[in-house]
Amino acid sequence: MADKFQLSEPFNYFKDKEFSNNDLISFWDEIGKKYIKWDKMYTKVYSGNEKKPQWYNGGLLNLCNNVLDKNLKENGNKIAFYHECPTKNYSNKVTYFELWEKVCVFSRVLKNLNIKKGDVVMIMMPNQIETIVAILSCVRIGAIYFTSPPHLNSKMIADKIEYIKPKLIISTNYAESDLDYNYLIPVLNDAILISNLKIENIIIYDRIDFINKEKQESFLDRPQNKKFKGIQIENSLDWDEICKNVEPLVEYELLESSSPVCITFSSGTTGVSKGFITETGSFIAHLGYSYKNNYALREDDILLTTIGLGWAFGQNTIFGSLNHGCSLVLHEGNMGMVSFDYYKLIEKYKVSMILATALPFRLLQNIDPEAEVSKQYNLSSLRVIVLGGEILDSSILKYIEKIGVRVMDMYGQSECNILLTTPSLQIPSRTKSAGVPSSGLNLYILSLEDKQPITKPFQLGEIVVKLPLTPFHIQGLLYDDDRTLLNEKYLKKYPGYFNTGDLGYFDNDGYYYVVSRADDVINSGNGLIYNSFFEDAIQHNEKVFDNVVVPVTSDDPSKQDAVAFVILNDKFKKEYEENPKQFLNTLKNEINNSFVFDSVITAQTNASIKHVVVLFDFPKSTSNKKIRHILAKIFEEKEYSIPSLMMNTHLLPQYENQIKFYKSL
Repeated sequence: MADKFQLSEPFNYFKDKEFSNNDLISFWDEIGKKYIKWDKMYTKVYSGNEKKPQWYNGGLLNLCNNVLDKNLKENGNKIAFYHECPTKNYSNKVTYFELWEKVCVFSRVLKNLNIKKGDVVMIMMPNQIETIVAILSCVRIGAIYFTSPPHLNSKMIADKIEYIKPKLIISTNYAESDLDYNYLIPVLNDAILISNLKIENIIIYDRIDFINKEKQESFLDRPQNKKFKGIQIENSLDWDEICKNVEPLVEYELLESSSPVCITFSSGTTGVSKGFITETGSFIAHLGYSYKNNYALREDDILLTTIGLGWAFGQNTIFGSLNHGCSLVLHEGNMGMVSFDYYKLIEKYKVSMILATALPFRLLQNIDPEAEVSKQYNLSSLRVIVLGGEILDSSILKYIEKIGVRVMDMYGQSECNILLTTPSLQIPSRTKSAGVPSSGLNLYILSLEDKQPITKPFQLGEIVVKLPLTPFHIQGLLYDDDRTLLNEKYLKKYPGYFNTGDLGYFDNDGYYYVVSRADDVINSGNGLIYNSFFEDAIQHNEKVFDNVVVPVTSDDPSKQDAVAFVILNDKFKKEYEENPKQFLNTLKNEINNSFVFDSVITAQTNASIKHVVVLFDFPKSTSNKKIRHILAKIFEEKEYSIPSLMMNTHLLPQYENQIKFYKSL
């Protein structure tokens, strides 16, 4: 079998997919040999069992060596990262060689602080070059890093500290916050004080290049900030001071393939956020194969990302860019603020690929619906925009078409990387489809009734991956050595398969469509309707900026009602305020008259929105995903738990009041 198939060169999706479908183990064996730089070659590509596989057993390697050191000879003088913070008119850059020098110095600093293989390091920093230095230094010495978004509140940070038990915390004093600065020291200090864990050392990077001492003093002299003056974190060390006169650590730790790289967390949109373990060998295999062949990265690419490094997608982008010798523009700023700065950066750096979520484009669509502003810039270098993190509604796809750039809608999860792709843009895109199954795994859709694989197109079912768990997947959960939690959450429901928890279907040509989380399906009484069907239709209404649809309990016990929570476009807010009841009745009628049913929807009768509620914002996770179940609980007046990664918890009373107001109409 292995003699019959081999990895295609140049990449051909259909040949590689045939290879992995017929001989999955040999497929990953060839990837291990072609895309990973081993210090000691593995002795067995696959061992263990399908529920607890061991990939590349016996091999020794290092992630930092695979993505950074290997580039020094050919790309040493090439820019690895540009750092841009447009709201502060701040720019910075670093070459591959300069980055390597910084990493070698900081790796020694970590060693001097007695950080060793297997120790956990928490990094709470924004999108800046020093964050990347800290991450790479951890993986160079075999420490396990966890990156936290810098805008969390002290309780959320304290919970993470107690959960992951870091030996060291690395942070910075300031980050960008909309048009102002976010002073991180008080929040971090409070988190450390209220946690029950004793942190041995805290390193603080003083961003005097970003906000000089005079501006720092001026910021703290503001009346609302004077209370922060004089706050110092016990045992804190200054980054620059501890890096002085340090001998660089040019060698790196040899690690087993199964050695953990980092701890990442699920978005927490469905409840308690889960901690995942990423293994070194599998992660490098994914970086090597996926980013070259699914994303179609080229060494001369200049990438732009708006995604925070506190999110797995952002971290993967950093490693993927380095692994393939690219240059990456790291944007620091609030994704929730509308900005034409992205166009400026594309033109300035001749960006060829953007990796982002849909949010920046939804904001642009609101103020520039015909994308006229994009025509004022030279965007000819941009060949593709890669979007992830949510199911894309067709209005966003049509808007980006007006910009004149192709969209690559990738589907993956925190638990597993790319599942669906338009590989290297070798197949045409289709509206609402995330593409075809990636090579390297066997994807199926199982019937919701008999749990058997669906063979006919346009049949709704649950998306699963046939075991064994491949290097595309996380291989374990934190504090789950016996894999009890992993089995209960992902493997128990469908024996022999990994359950993604997402619903979807495929068409006549094998394109897959992800429609909702399994928990978000609405029972109309005579069939199931997935929430994205409603949401996509609602999004086309000119009054609506964004929307979320959730199922709630109906007066009829045989069905559920659909509630649409909407954020209005600015120009319609006054009309709503003048006569909210009439406005909502009109909007609901417009929405319900706009539905066009497709062959996947089995419930065409009674398929309508029962309630339309106006909100000013949605509950969101730190990765900017909408947290739907809280809205359903509030509407039903039921108790709810606050997800550990919910970002805007202070708005919960506002949601409650706005829902009460709707019910009073």
